[in-house]
Amino acid sequence: MSQQAIRPLVHIGFHKTASTLLQRTLFARSDLGFERPGRDRSHIQADFIRYGPFDEMDPKVIEAYHRLAYEARTRGRTLVLSHERLSGYPGSGAFDARMIADRIKTCLPDARILVFVREQRSMLYSYYLQYITDGGSLSFRRLTSQIQPKLFRKPEFDLRSFAYAPQIEYYRTLFGPENVLMIPYETLHDETWRVAVEIARFCGQSTSRINTDIFGNMANSSMPIMMQLLRRRLNGLVYRNQLSPHAPIAFNPFDRWYRRTRVLFEPTRLIDAPLKRHLKRQIEELTGDRYAGSNLQLQRMTAHDLSRYGYRLPEPASAPQTRVVPQNGGTVRVRSGAFMQATG
Repeated sequence: MSQQAIRPLVHIGFHKTASTLLQRTLFARSDLGFERPGRDRSHIQADFIRYGPFDEMDPKVIEAYHRLAYEARTRGRTLVLSHERLSGYPGSGAFDARMIADRIKTCLPDARILVFVREQRSMLYSYYLQYITDGGSLSFRRLTSQIQPKLFRKPEFDLRSFAYAPQIEYYRTLFGPENVLMIPYETLHDETWRVAVEIARFCGQSTSRINTDIFGNMANSSMPIMMQLLRRRLNGLVYRNQLSPHAPIAFNPFDRWYRRTRVLFEPTRLIDAPLKRHLKRQIEELTGDRYAGSNLQLQRMTAHDLSRYGYRLPEPASAPQTRVVPQNGGTVRVRSGAFMQATG
């Protein structure tokens, strides 16, 4: 394998697409040709995200990433930067996603970009529960309803965050379409080995050592829904944080303390099903075909069949019909590309 073919990989997320799983399994495997810097998540936050909109990147930071990429390449490995926050944050409408992309281009101009997307209804369901876990206190309807839609005083949740195509297209413009790999998250459930192989090949690494069970069992026991619903209320009372800044009490150990009560809520799983249906019904009403056009753009960026995984795509336009009156007085309906049928 030529060292010239080895270039850094930047995995930008999106959120709720098994980023942690990829980091702990595939990207942690030096024997498969990948290499992550130590404490990379905190460094990525500091180096790509915490800058102000007009701050210039520190030349020493840029040089450090150049050096990391070079050193990994001399060992025949792909330097990997992986953090879902690089795609922005849904709770703030991913307002800084483009700035972050520009900073990645500044630090690693020859990088390859890896993006995982997730079907939007599934994404919204998972993200809302994560929003509560992160400290949010708003109901789903309040979170997704803009209070003053004509004013933009501060970044806030925006459904456009989940129309992934514009952001991915921007990366394709910056790095070249051949250097951006987009994979549906859903493939990790039934094509795990193929996904790992696809990523390794994209990075120019050998695939011979990739085990069929590289990602192991993806099953992840979620918290009971009732536990989350109660937590949402408590977040607004005792857990002052960025998502619930008006909580009167800032009990910082709340998250750690509340997780320990999980066993008490296990019996409430008996009513999980109707609570889930209620949330999913709200999501369905909110989204409809909102993302169909964006998903059509996504389909053109990947070899994976998005319709197989439930992504909403535009309905095929029906061909126009033409009425023709033949000599016998019957009617012939002519549909473009279809068999002509006469009646009469």
